[in-house]
Amino acid sequence: MRILVMDDDHSVGEAIQALLAQHGDEVVLVEDGWHGIRAFESSVFDAVILDIFLPEIGGLEIIRRLRRQSPTLPIIAISGFPPRTVLGSEPDFLNIAAALGATYCLRKPFELQHLTTILDGGSPRAPAPAIPQQQLEQQRCP
Repeated sequence: MRILVMDDDHSVGEAIQALLAQHGDEVVLVEDGWHGIRAFESSVFDAVILDIFLPEIGGLEIIRRLRRQSPTLPIIAISGFPPRTVLGSEPDFLNIAAALGATYCLRKPFELQHLTTILDGGSPRAPAPAIPQQQLEQQRCP
């Protein structure tokens, strides 16, 4: 697979890139939204993994744009922002990502092997451990 990864946290992006490369995927890694949009528009990708909070243009706007251009593209939204609490005033950005068309939503930190399972449609690649279908379905965006 050819996968576009957008994350401004260099260590997270490199970890995702290394894991996917081990499984034979080609990964294009960018650290801001504009570079991600440009990469997407100039090449073909089988999936996109993106952080919600990116410099230049945010992940929510990117999801909106990608969904218009490619309605069936698997988009995995990731975020380290804590979920909204009853008393909190911040929205749950992963729920917003889902409403905009993200296919899967993962809250950081997550197990990197979940990405390979998700990208394979629930069939884990060796040597990633099998992830119970129930757990995988909990990560699918509503």
